[in-house]
Amino acid sequence: MKRLVLLVVALGLLLFGCTTFKASGLAMAPSDAKYTVLGNFETDVWVNEFLGASAGAKLFNISADATDGPVGDAIARAVRQKGGTGAVNITIEHRASFLDLICEGITLSLWSPSLVKITGTVIK
Repeated sequence: MKRLVLLVVALGLLLFGCTTFKASGLAMAPSDAKYTVLGNFETDVWVNEFLGASAGAKLFNISADATDGPVGDAIARAVRQKGGTGAVNITIEHRASFLDLICEGITLSLWSPSLVKITGTVIK
């Protein structure tokens, strides 16, 4: 009976072993409507959250803004690298892989690692 329960739990983890949050169409740009497209960017940011779920709900607000700084810095870095003044069509996808969820489970949601993928267009 224990083996059957463990098998069902293991299969459930494999089938539902990742979570994703995605926001698209965002902009970080100057207010004037005229701009020149300088190019696209794509970057990944590794984030560590505490007392919550990877790419999901938080039990407490202890790390609710854990991704704000790294994501904003990554976008600003991409804009600087291309010599732009802002970014449009930004897509932010917050992913938690099966391994991330295993780490979260082992630590009883005390530590929740995940990856944030950011894409967008740099403008001037």
